Amino acid sequence: MLRAGPWMPYADVMRPARFIRVLANLACTGVLVATGCQGDGGSTKSSFATAPGAARGSLPASLVTSPIVSTREWRWNSVEGIEIDTGSWTIKSSLRSANFTGSLPAFYEAALRNYRSGLVALPAPPRRLEACVFGTREEWSRYTEHRLGSEAGPYLKMGRGGFTSGGEAVLYDIGPRDTLAIAAHEGWHQYSQTTFRYSLPVWMEEGVACYMEGFRQPAGAAEPTFLPWRNPERYAELRTAARKSRLATLREVLEGSPQSFLETSRDAQLAYYAQVWALVHYMRDGEGGRYRAGLEAMLADAVSGGIPARIKASDSIPDERARRLALSSKSGIWLVLVYLDEDYERFERGYDRFIGSLIESNAWDHIMRGESPIEVEPVPVDASAAGAAPAAK
Repeated sequence: MLRAGPWMPYADVMRPARFIRVLANLACTGVLVATGCQGDGGSTKSSFATAPGAARGSLPASLVTSPIVSTREWRWNSVEGIEIDTGSWTIKSSLRSANFTGSLPAFYEAALRNYRSGLVALPAPPRRLEACVFGTREEWSRYTEHRLGSEAGPYLKMGRGGFTSGGEAVLYDIGPRDTLAIAAHEGWHQYSQTTFRYSLPVWMEEGVACYMEGFRQPAGAAEPTFLPWRNPERYAELRTAARKSRLATLREVLEGSPQSFLETSRDAQLAYYAQVWALVHYMRDGEGGRYRAGLEAMLADAVSGGIPARIKASDSIPDERARRLALSSKSGIWLVLVYLDEDYERFERGYDRFIGSLIESNAWDHIMRGESPIEVEPVPVDASAAGAAPAAK
């Protein structure tokens, strides 16, 4: 399994008060530090870029337009850090690196633009989204216990990662690129929790969050470019799970959740995330784009709260008992039937073919360029019979 390359040591540690003064001065002059998260187009190695010869506590030479609105000191118990407001986010950081912290505002703003346009045009969130990015896992663990109380146990047992609760994301430093990928994933949950009137099914919610993770940001670039296929971790896990016979059936994926797969093993959970990542790609581009309209309609109805009405009006659900189950459950095949294909077996066969093509392609150069590793499929002859939902009104 491919692993991210080592990160260069931090060379720009600052006390919170001094860093706030730096950010405030830059915000007043309209500039801010850019952090590069560089990826080699032919491998998975990445590096944390700092200005050549930068002295301890200094700032990189490259400056970009600042999305910062205001800054202030932030303290929680013994944790000291800074709090940054942008137009759309409040970011609380106890990261030890001023460079890394300085990259967060532009990254988060770019991520939000991607949420709103990456699959279908979606509205702005009704308020600023909040993220806590801690410098250490120990700080994160203490805050998790404070934030979640008796429900913190499963989160404290998980590996490298973060969580979102009540629209707030809580992360910690696992290296700049990996931390930013998790920030993009959890940021989608923040966006959907605050903006959608009806939540998506678990498989769709997690699949879109994984779809939003992929990005590229060469050293010195002002902000990242989001590329949903540029996700070597999910692609590698998909192929590893297939090689080790760990892939779940589509029905198991649709009826499960990250928590249920974690009960089996951490590897099963990682395979689940890889499969729902691939599932969103399938819905968007598989079978010649047969299911894209249904995917877009499901997202639009989640925003408006129209999913229950669509379920009640659908002829794809066989009886009233199944309709009640569809309305009460956040998992299962029901929204596949309502929005994507009334012939579930056809949808599943297409998904299996799509997964098989991804596994067999072994096209790492395409993945690292953010391109599909498989050829675009022709539009099926019977596309009009696919059962995709019409565009939401």
